[in-house]
Amino acid sequence: MIKCVKTVTGEDLIGDIETQGDVLTIDTPCVIVLIPTQEHQYSIGLAPFLPFAATKKFTYNKEHVVLVYEAADQLKNEYNRITGKGILVPERPKLGLV
Repeated sequence: MIKCVKTVTGEDLIGDIETQGDVLTIDTPCVIVLIPTQEHQYSIGLAPFLPFAATKKFTYNKEHVVLVYEAADQLKNEYNRITGKGILVPERPKLGLV
């Protein structure tokens, strides 16, 4: 299942996550990075995690994971587009006050 992970080292990763006992495995992870814009705002980018590693599946002891959280649909879609995994998730309609 595509989810995000915050590690004890402060990295935010997105990837296909499985948990079993005290172990969390993340397949094809990407690092979530903030990119400053000219408007003094931030956009989000995804970068490969350990791009020179021979494997694309990494195992963490749960002690080294601060939290696991759901990714926003837009972030999941970008991850799926970059990695070629899964189906794009339709964005939820934005609610506004009338």
